[in-house]
Amino acid sequence: MTKKINYYLVLLVFMGFYTYFYNYQNPPKQIWDENYHIASAQKYIDHIAFMEPHPPLGKMLIALGEVILHPNKGIDKSNFDRTDYIKNFPKNLSFSGYRFFPTLFAWLNIVLFFFILNELVKSDILAFLGSFLYLFDNAIIVHSRTAMLEPIQLFFIFCSILWFVKKSETKREWEDYLILGIFSGLALMVKANSAILFLLFLIWAFKDLKIIELAKIVTKSIAYAFGVGIIFLGVFYLHFALGKKLPTHKKYAFSKEYISIIKKNGVANPLNFTTMLKDNLKYMKNYEKGVPKLNLCKPGENGSLFIGWPLGIKAINYRWEKHGPLVKYIYLQGNPVTWAIGAMASFLSIVLIVGVIVFNTPIKNTRIFEYILSFTFIYISYMTAVGMIPRVMYLYHYFIPLTISYILAILLLYYLFEEEIKKNDKIVLFSIVLIASAIVFTWWFYSPLSYYKPLTLEEFNQRIWLGYWQLHPIR
Repeated sequence: MTKKINYYLVLLVFMGFYTYFYNYQNPPKQIWDENYHIASAQKYIDHIAFMEPHPPLGKMLIALGEVILHPNKGIDKSNFDRTDYIKNFPKNLSFSGYRFFPTLFAWLNIVLFFFILNELVKSDILAFLGSFLYLFDNAIIVHSRTAMLEPIQLFFIFCSILWFVKKSETKREWEDYLILGIFSGLALMVKANSAILFLLFLIWAFKDLKIIELAKIVTKSIAYAFGVGIIFLGVFYLHFALGKKLPTHKKYAFSKEYISIIKKNGVANPLNFTTMLKDNLKYMKNYEKGVPKLNLCKPGENGSLFIGWPLGIKAINYRWEKHGPLVKYIYLQGNPVTWAIGAMASFLSIVLIVGVIVFNTPIKNTRIFEYILSFTFIYISYMTAVGMIPRVMYLYHYFIPLTISYILAILLLYYLFEEEIKKNDKIVLFSIVLIASAIVFTWWFYSPLSYYKPLTLEEFNQRIWLGYWQLHPIR
């Protein structure tokens, strides 16, 4: 790496520490779905067998943070093992352990995002300023400073995308497909919607099919599948091996065979793996059937339609605390500037592609256009797939296409102003710096909603720029 890149990385890591990691243990109170995730994490620590609607890896890492930091020594957490939803947390409980890995990975994601952008546009300054889109996104910051799954998921997604970009312009061997499969498998074992990463494999396979014989594609496909499969099997095996005791509060989908395996201390025996996996997959499938559908007529509905996500619909009040005329909030509210940039980038990318395909618009840079085409394909595919899911979905389910839209924004900027950027054109550079400054300002303006800082009613109302965000003050 050049000295300039090192300089930019140091700045990003330093700024990221204060936007993502600093004081992450506060507020020392439950936020959103931590009731569920901490209950699951504690079961791993205490070796209680259980089943989950999500794949196991994210909860395991949440548990690992608590084991490494062990900030709650002497505090009785046994009630966490007797529920899937914690209603009452011990008074002096520290959340620093449970939140450690989600927040750490969210911080590291800044570095990965910089490398993705730099690999794409080969411009240090553009990659640096483009990283502000992730670095100062209030919604991602809010969600990442908690014991949630998405920041861990994004870490492995960014690893997959970085590897995809890094190897897209080289001769790819089966080992490259294997590594892509491993990264994709890790993301998939945090949340199932990471399956969208399969499209990265398809894009590679489509390109390679045009230049090599079918036999090599088959070999590379097997390598990719092996990478995904070994992670899938390995994570589930660890999930089973840690569950040495039967739960006392719920039967889940334990079959008689599974119960017998636990009683006989056979959870680590590979011969019992298929029985335990079958029961767990059955539970996950049945759980999804029981998730309620979106009901926009229901008072207090926090879910939202996917078509409104690019516009920031709908913000979610994760928690609040009132002290006289002042109220503290943890609000899932995006940075209006970064989200607007992402929405425009997604739209303009589609316009560009339609222009090239339908109207034969000349392509300025074939390499960049192919990346725009690939990431737009992923964006549209994800949104289409989500639109077919009947269960209620929330704004943070947009984080994957949101970060894709940020990548598209930088690709489009470079596509349109490549010569000016290479020549360090002052007007273009000044315009980029001005946009970056606007990103930082709006992050700061909305930061009270991100960091639990007190606001008066008037101050809160000043932050309601658009009514459809559905920001509601506590009166």
